[in-house]
Amino acid sequence: MTKLGRLLFVFLLLLCTTQLFADKKKVVESTLEGEAKVQFDYAFMEGVRCKVLGDLKSAIAYFDQCMKIYNKSAAVRYELSSILVLGEDYTLPLQLMREAVELEPTNIWYNLLLANILQRKSMIEEACKVYDKLILLHPEREDFYIVETDLYSSVEKWDKAINVLDRYEKQFGISEPAIIEKAKLYSKMNDVKNASVEIMKLVKKYPEKTDYLGLLAELYLSHDQEKKGLQLLNKIVKNDPDNGFVRLYLADYYRTKNDSLNTEKYIRSVLLNDKVENGLKVQYLLKLLVNQNDANISLDHIYSYVQVLLEKYPEDIAVRTLNADFLKRYNRLEECKGELEFLISKEKNNYLVWEELLMLYNQLEDTTAMYRGGLECLKYFPNEPLPYVMISLPLLIRKDLERAKGYLEQGLALSPDNSPIKAQFFAYLGEVYYKQDSIEQAFAMFDSTLLINPGDIMTLNNYSYYLSLRNEHLDKAEKMISTALSADPNNSTFLDTYAWVLFKSKNYSLAKFYMRSAIENVKNPSGVLYEHYGDILFMNGEKEEAVKMWQKALEFRDEECGDLKYKIENGLSVDHEK
Repeated sequence: MTKLGRLLFVFLLLLCTTQLFADKKKVVESTLEGEAKVQFDYAFMEGVRCKVLGDLKSAIAYFDQCMKIYNKSAAVRYELSSILVLGEDYTLPLQLMREAVELEPTNIWYNLLLANILQRKSMIEEACKVYDKLILLHPEREDFYIVETDLYSSVEKWDKAINVLDRYEKQFGISEPAIIEKAKLYSKMNDVKNASVEIMKLVKKYPEKTDYLGLLAELYLSHDQEKKGLQLLNKIVKNDPDNGFVRLYLADYYRTKNDSLNTEKYIRSVLLNDKVENGLKVQYLLKLLVNQNDANISLDHIYSYVQVLLEKYPEDIAVRTLNADFLKRYNRLEECKGELEFLISKEKNNYLVWEELLMLYNQLEDTTAMYRGGLECLKYFPNEPLPYVMISLPLLIRKDLERAKGYLEQGLALSPDNSPIKAQFFAYLGEVYYKQDSIEQAFAMFDSTLLINPGDIMTLNNYSYYLSLRNEHLDKAEKMISTALSADPNNSTFLDTYAWVLFKSKNYSLAKFYMRSAIENVKNPSGVLYEHYGDILFMNGEKEEAVKMWQKALEFRDEECGDLKYKIENGLSVDHEK
């Protein structure tokens, strides 16, 4: 069923119940008397009540009771059908509605439901016959013509769809949407002559609007009548030199012909024309960007047009936004940051720009900007969770744990259930709790993160590492770090964690392999890496090499390292607890 058909179907189900009961009484009152009438009215009203409350099983039972009392009620058939049609079998609803329409042929609601059921059963031409009847009964209803046209078009009955639109035009006169739709249908039939006749109706009715001439030109060009099409477009350009749409259409046409000279001429004539809205220019360049491969144009070439706009309109918001997008594509992140900060200075209430800017600060690892930007964003968007993340992360890095937790808890409360950002809040809260030695709460937060996002590789790594440090659930730790490592096999941090989990599991030879890989895969190994490598070498019996690694680690003065001097002098204890 088409979207329009579904909307009408929902509409009629919601609208009709009250009216139908009134209609029903007119028929039934003349037939039923006494106790039978009382029983029928009661059962019908109870059926309607149950239907409205969503108790469809009880509603069906009451309407069945109505049918036993009086089996010629069109209203009862409608009510039953409107419930049964919610299932997948439309056979019985269709039978009921055929009977209802036979009993009351002119009832608009019965006919509409019948037509919709026919649509659901893909009996399109029969559904269209119902709409033909409805149009005869209610010629003033524009929507009936539109739906019937849509139905015929859905099964490519172009000529019949056109016939409906002809009747529409006879009833309502020349209408732009209907005429354009007719022209499109004729075009699909490759009937250029009649399509052009339709468009000319609009040209004659609205001679001041050049858009219709452009539509006619597009018709000719799309049907290999290039001479006629170009003549019309050139005529528009001559009479309306500031018509950006037509000039850009010509640019696209010449691009398909590999005529770069004319393509450039028409594009630049629009970009430099102050009378053409910048919004149109930006939209066109975005279209080129999205269809870059089809347009056979390079990113650099498109960006040269952006620079033309920048030079001419340096303060224009749309142009600067477009420039920011290109700078991001070129990975010129510092310049992109400058553009986004300019945009925020002009439009502080634009959340989408805030979001881009805050995420860029995060990408640049500029924690100072993240913190300040997050606080500023909160003034305008206190109910958005993202700024709370941006504020809390720098606080977490600075070990201002209570303040970080406060912002994280506020942001968590604002986050949609099961959303990626909610998972992020759980992960950061886990880090806070772990650093506060609230281990049980920390691990509960990590579990919540992985419940939403099982592939969160940073949480998988950190959780695994913390478990290994505590010699707890090492099987679980190994499984988690294996998942993270499979997603990023050369990540030095993940290799270190895997090596350390293996070390704690006393699988020293394999731990040595992964720790050596961790050091080889990072440009500047940390003191912790060398310390871990020393520990692993020591337990592999390579004590002299272990001491060399510990001495190397000592040079870094890394706070996360253990008592290296003790290790250098005494080695590791048997259970190698840190």
